[in-house]
Amino acid sequence: MLLDAFHALLDVWVLIAALCGVAIGIVIGAIPGLGPTLAIALLIPVTFTLSPIPAIILLLGVYQGAIFGGSISAILLNVPGTPSSAATALDGHPMARQGRAGEALRIALYASVFGNVFSCLVLILLAQPLASLALDFGPAQMTALMTFALAIIVLFGGGSILDAALMTLVGVAAGIVGLDPIEGLPRFTFGSFAAEDGLALIPVLIGLFAMSEVLLQAFAGRQQGPAERGIDAVSSQTSSPRAVGWLSLWKMRVTLLISSAIGTFVGILPGIGSTVPAFVSYGFARSRSRHGARFGHGEPEGVAAPEAANNAVTGGALVPMLALGIPGDAVTAVILGAFMLQGLTPGPFLFQQHGVEVYAIFEALILLSIPCILLGLAMFRGAVHVIRIQPRHLFPIIAMLAIFGAFSVNNSLFDVAVMLGAGVVGFVLRRAGFPLPPLLIGLILGPPLEQSLRQALLTSSGSATIFVHSPIVMGLVVVTLLCVLGAAYQRYRAARRERAA
Repeated sequence: MLLDAFHALLDVWVLIAALCGVAIGIVIGAIPGLGPTLAIALLIPVTFTLSPIPAIILLLGVYQGAIFGGSISAILLNVPGTPSSAATALDGHPMARQGRAGEALRIALYASVFGNVFSCLVLILLAQPLASLALDFGPAQMTALMTFALAIIVLFGGGSILDAALMTLVGVAAGIVGLDPIEGLPRFTFGSFAAEDGLALIPVLIGLFAMSEVLLQAFAGRQQGPAERGIDAVSSQTSSPRAVGWLSLWKMRVTLLISSAIGTFVGILPGIGSTVPAFVSYGFARSRSRHGARFGHGEPEGVAAPEAANNAVTGGALVPMLALGIPGDAVTAVILGAFMLQGLTPGPFLFQQHGVEVYAIFEALILLSIPCILLGLAMFRGAVHVIRIQPRHLFPIIAMLAIFGAFSVNNSLFDVAVMLGAGVVGFVLRRAGFPLPPLLIGLILGPPLEQSLRQALLTSSGSATIFVHSPIVMGLVVVTLLCVLGAAYQRYRAARRERAA
């Protein structure tokens, strides 16, 4: 079946679809506020005239290219093109300000390809067993998993644990605005009908990172030029073939493997998406690195970890969609509709009835890495020079793109107001020294955490024993406690070294 699937890929339309999909995805991903969901939704009518394999490959090429493309604007401008690339900006943008933009972009590209290939190889070998494991995750297991993710962000997100915990709680509080997930009653909407849908992630993301950056530059007084920002060497860094060698990648092999494994596994779990594994892998890489203090100041592993994780999600998210008919995230929910329009109904019988098409798609995901590398290298050679533009010329454009991106989510002026409000909040918090990633993760995980917790308690008639009877829950609880103890031990050692000094 694998050989027949490979023969099905030897079609000129498959090649054209792959190239167009990746190119469109990289461009769309690099524009803040757009992203793969919008691009795939707009391209679905185009797939009506294509056969199933080229049609799905076109959409998956957009998916894969957009996840990497988000890192371009994150690294160059500190404006994440996609939510998952917010973790990449933590070290990618400091590298760009140090004149290492080319190195950061190459690391992001190669880590993205590594994560994608890793997840696809795992899927080809273990699709059915992994789907069975995901079936075991009920409300109690999802509650434990999301609690573990929040603990990782608080403990290893950098800076003060208290600051990270406060920002996480702020994000969770923002996430509960809207309709009650169980009773359907409005909460904290202040009579606004538009607020009943909650605070949309994309407008909040754009406000926290893009608009707050614009406000910071506006109130910074005299703005630095390209030379003062330390980016005169960017062109030579970008054009040099030795900017990122095999030795550098080999030194990060453990980080790449662990981050890819995190992204693949989390991608299989429905509804979590690529943002959570990006931040979890970043925190894990920071906790195990000998250079943990450099994270947030331009550490290459801080770029490689989230990029490997969020691109591994692209393959992992297809497992529940193809095997169970359950989309792993918002993007695969749109792709699910494209599958059904092509006569490929995801579910238990898909592999039996359309095995060749399914495995052709898996193989195509691996082969998409080739145009992703070629187009990525070609496109960021020009994109890297964006940071040479004077801020007074660049940031008004970013502000306009932020407004357009926030409005395009739901064609709602309410989302624009949310974006502007998030921008002011982000500006104040950044000026005060608070970290923004924990707030973002709290906003993402707050609603599903509440829903899973309440569903679990409703299932057990209010008894907390439901969290004790599951081996998966107990395993996640043990791992969370070990992380807490590990963080406490690290703080204790750091305090001892300070007293000794």
